[in-house]
Amino acid sequence: MTEIQIPWKEKAARLDDLILFIGQHILRYFAGKSEDLTMKDLFVLETLGRFGETTMSELATALGVPLTTMTSIVGRLVEKGYLERRRTEEDRRVVLVTLTPAGRDLFARHREEYIRAVREILAVLPEEEQAKVLALIGEVLTFLSHHQR
Repeated sequence: MTEIQIPWKEKAARLDDLILFIGQHILRYFAGKSEDLTMKDLFVLETLGRFGETTMSELATALGVPLTTMTSIVGRLVEKGYLERRRTEEDRRVVLVTLTPAGRDLFARHREEYIRAVREILAVLPEEEQAKVLALIGEVLTFLSHHQR
């Protein structure tokens, strides 16, 4: 049996469609569960929950937004009681951001819900196919982490 070769442009377009489609579904899924938080807010909570205290500049870079935008996002989350900001003693220009106890609780609830949703998504595949999907996504992420621009 001959394997059909798909042109690279078609592969790239298909991958783009799949990523967009999955992203849209995840956004819709969490839109109603976000406790009045935007996806950017949730990304900030996720980043701080996983990596701990971070500078405003590092958060802005991670989210791919200007520092002024990050200042607005963090300001909203501080007002809601999920984050704390503080300046470092070594360099008063550097602002560190961390989760409050309420922010840690929200992160834990969100993380639990996210893991449940991913489990439901993967459950449509047999165990062997789940392992293949995870391995392939892992390979793509490894490549991307080594080839960031």
